[in-house]
Amino acid sequence: MIDGSPKISVIIPSFDGYRNGNVRNLEKQLVSQTLTPFEIIIVIGVSPNGKARNEGVKKASGNYYIFIDDDVTLGDENVFQNLIKSFLESRDIGMAGPSQLIPESSNKFQKKAANQIPRSLFPIQKELVDSDMVSHMCLAMPAKLFKDVGWENPDIISGTDPDLRYRVRKAGRRVCVAPNCWAYHPMPETFSKLIKLAFIKGRNSAIMRKTHPDLVFELDEGFKKNFAHRKPFIIRTARTIFNILHALLLMKFIKLANTIAYVLGNIWGTFSPIEKTKYE
Repeated sequence: MIDGSPKISVIIPSFDGYRNGNVRNLEKQLVSQTLTPFEIIIVIGVSPNGKARNEGVKKASGNYYIFIDDDVTLGDENVFQNLIKSFLESRDIGMAGPSQLIPESSNKFQKKAANQIPRSLFPIQKELVDSDMVSHMCLAMPAKLFKDVGWENPDIISGTDPDLRYRVRKAGRRVCVAPNCWAYHPMPETFSKLIKLAFIKGRNSAIMRKTHPDLVFELDEGFKKNFAHRKPFIIRTARTIFNILHALLLMKFIKLANTIAYVLGNIWGTFSPIEKTKYE
């Protein structure tokens, strides 16, 4: 156990507070952690997610926040202990998260998609590593730092992960995946759901580019200490074209379809009027 038993406030944004029964299962996992949360705050029906998390923080009284998506399951009973241990052993850590896997019960399509779609998987680590693979799927932050860097941006509909990572690093703190720590984040169950999600992400990215161009950040996958937070639009476009050709050459048709759907969504978002987006 960790000396002093830090007070953890768990904040879970959820559209309906249920998520096909996963919220209840997640609650059971939370109270079974070796480092038990001080409080669990489920924010229901508030969008976008950044605003929902801020609403949860307003009600929280812990000195550490752990944000978790409502479709996530934890890897084992030591996830919280290993996350908080990272802060206590390395005082320059500002944000810590678990490795990301897909549930063992995933169907064949989900397993194949996870191996083709970037940022779907991140292997379990044996030591603390700097990585952009820390996301709101499950992440921990000291409460004071979260407030010092300006909370979540409540207005943006996409890109809350890179925005928060950027501000944490700007404050001189590291963003790391914790060792011996993992959580499961499911892939869409079917091809049609995957394509719809990719289209929505592309559309939201275009809306972000029009409304908040200063908040369009790079998304790295691997192990780094120096992160390029921004790259010119022309470079990102060239990279997307390369990814399409590369996926076609290697016959990774799920990745190919996903990338094309993202591009089509981006085009749609670029040339369509900006309108309020629902929680999705």
